[in-house]
Amino acid sequence: MRELPDNLLKKSELTACLCAPGVVAEALEHLMRGDAGRAELAASLRCDPVLALRLRLLPPGFSLLQPDLLRALLLAAPVAVGVSQATYATRWRQSITVALLSQALGARSAVVDADTAWMAGLTHNLAAYFENAAASTAHIADWLNALDPDGWLADAVRYHAEPLARSRAAHPLVRIVQLAYQLVARADAVDSVDVRAALAALQMSAGEAAQLLADSQSQARQQALRFGLVDTVTPSHGTGFDRLALLYAGQAAQSALHSHFRRASAAELVYPLLQDSLRALFGIEVACVFAPAADGNLRLSGLIPAASGLSALAIPPDDGLSALARALSSNAPQHFVHGGAEGALVDEQIARRLGVSRFITQPLALHDGRVGVLVAGDAAADLSESPLWRFALAECTEGLRPMALGAASLPQAMTAPTTVPAAPSDDIPRERVRRAVHEVANPLTIMRNYVNLLSERLGTDSAVQRDLGIIGDEIERVARIVRGIVAKEDVVAPDATLELVSVNGIVSELVRMALGTLFTPNKVNVQIDLNPDVPPMPLQKDLLKQVLFNLAKNAVEAMHAGGHLKFTTRLAMLDGQRQVEIEVADTGPGLPDTVVSQLFEPVVSDKGGDHAGLGLTISRSLIERMNGHISCTSTPQGTQFLIRLPTVQHGQAPLTTTRFGSM
Repeated sequence: MRELPDNLLKKSELTACLCAPGVVAEALEHLMRGDAGRAELAASLRCDPVLALRLRLLPPGFSLLQPDLLRALLLAAPVAVGVSQATYATRWRQSITVALLSQALGARSAVVDADTAWMAGLTHNLAAYFENAAASTAHIADWLNALDPDGWLADAVRYHAEPLARSRAAHPLVRIVQLAYQLVARADAVDSVDVRAALAALQMSAGEAAQLLADSQSQARQQALRFGLVDTVTPSHGTGFDRLALLYAGQAAQSALHSHFRRASAAELVYPLLQDSLRALFGIEVACVFAPAADGNLRLSGLIPAASGLSALAIPPDDGLSALARALSSNAPQHFVHGGAEGALVDEQIARRLGVSRFITQPLALHDGRVGVLVAGDAAADLSESPLWRFALAECTEGLRPMALGAASLPQAMTAPTTVPAAPSDDIPRERVRRAVHEVANPLTIMRNYVNLLSERLGTDSAVQRDLGIIGDEIERVARIVRGIVAKEDVVAPDATLELVSVNGIVSELVRMALGTLFTPNKVNVQIDLNPDVPPMPLQKDLLKQVLFNLAKNAVEAMHAGGHLKFTTRLAMLDGQRQVEIEVADTGPGLPDTVVSQLFEPVVSDKGGDHAGLGLTISRSLIERMNGHISCTSTPQGTQFLIRLPTVQHGQAPLTTTRFGSM
């Protein structure tokens, strides 16, 4: 029977330890080279105490078999930045120096494996890397037991700071790491009686030891320069840049995780990939899945191997005490900690059988359409707040969706020869559209984060902040359009919330946004004539902006050699109703009558390139959704589009947001 471990520090805390940014960067460069950079990759990773231990605790060959997951691990690893880098650099240099000296002393003794001596020296002070956890050398040593069944590696770390006199008969690895630590940590240690006695036991003179120490310190300085961990840390440009770097790393880690889960060619292959992700990224060694059974109770599923005794448990879905049932009913993660007075006894039993002192329960969509509960043992207390955790679960769910089997993949014997082949269709399969939308979301998020951080860095300049606000709004508008592509056709979309917006502000935003990217490069002069009496109106701002941009783009394309474009707003009365008119007029060559007569009908565009001939059709549809009307007048002197919108919207969602644009 497995007993609950009494140490509160788990391997999951190791994933929160700071790593050397230079090591991470260099390792990523070698990883991108594939097999050509494999040796250099290993050499880089062994120079970071945290990464070296994390990878050693993973299954053999992990870096070769799981390159996408290794990339995600590196990108998601917290790194020392800003003011914390100076403190980190001091600790790191001690780790490297002791590792180098331990390796050199081991080679001179000829009885200690060089790699083992390096690992022991590298991790001797790992407890100092924990900023927010009650780490101790004993906890670190417990982890090292998994790397050395005899326990000498763990002992070397556990006793590295003990007096040398206590170790006269200890294992050579213990004595070597102790000696290396004393030589590095103590000034003039080579002249002390206890150090000279330890050197004599290794048949070394004080002069030889001093030379090895000097060589190790010199190599450590070279490594510090290589990885940017010198004594004087270059001042940071501010928290904005640090945050930006972390956000970019987070997005790249998500991309790597996406590639990792895409390796699964069938739903049942997703669960081993999930286990690998839990172990590598979050330090979760033990996990299992409970799923609703025929009797309605939650029972152990065989999707992830777990202790067999758990199969005897059946948890009612209405058990308000169990973290599993609460996760399922609330569709939100729940936490369990051993020894709590209010927890369900069944959770205590699950923890005992798993051999963990705490776990997180997470709802998980399964491959057969059911919703189960993932139980992750010894997870960090704040794991459910991690964006990478949520993204990993989302990617797992995505990978578990049933894969459509196309007719082309069926064996020829299974196809009916008398079936008349369907006519070719231009429709894009919905699965392809959904995946494309998913991929587009990542760069949009990166751009939005970049704009936010750039706004923070550039201060309070009103003009700059206004421009950045426009860019941010446009990114969000694109995101909403993209998300709308995959809305199910059989589900009636709810009415969009109206915003109280300034039509004049929308026109001004559009001109300012497109001035340097659309108008000026195409030699188009822009004039705006905005009636200040036009009141704020309850509208869907995105719809009107989309229409106006489409009209402006068409006008620029019509004026091949440049010209003049004018936006006008005014108030008018039509059939006793107060309306706002927006006119977009250009000085282009005009449109033929045959084109004007079917201007708002979906036709094949004669512009070529990526023009689909649907822009004005969509524009009319959007204006009609705002209970408005759009018309066109064209002569050889130019074309004018007139939009009329009622100042009071009927048949729309209620106004719940007050907003006056960016002007």
